[in-house]
Amino acid sequence: MTGDSGADWHFYAVVETAVDGGHTLAAFGPRPTALDALRLAVHSVNHTAYSVLEQGIAGDPRAEASVVERLPITSFTIRRHSRSTSELDARWMLNGGRHHRQNYRGSVVR
Repeated sequence: MTGDSGADWHFYAVVETAVDGGHTLAAFGPRPTALDALRLAVHSVNHTAYSVLEQGIAGDPRAEASVVERLPITSFTIRRHSRSTSELDARWMLNGGRHHRQNYRGSVVR
């Protein structure tokens, strides 16, 4: 298969934190589909990258061990790489992260 079919790509969840000036914490993957990577990323928000790694999820820490162990994941980017060359597709990504709800009066609910 060629083109943009899911069979041509591996997907990675790159997780970050906004705490202490912001850091890229880890990249988890490869995952077979973007939905699998998204599911992992969404469930990792508010946890540490270390706790996700402890669960046996394949990943590559991207920050110092103390940062990976201590800081919570607050955002993520889903990236895709070619299965055949491992090259990053710079034209495709999905971003997300923690958000705060607002109550009916407009103040932030945490």
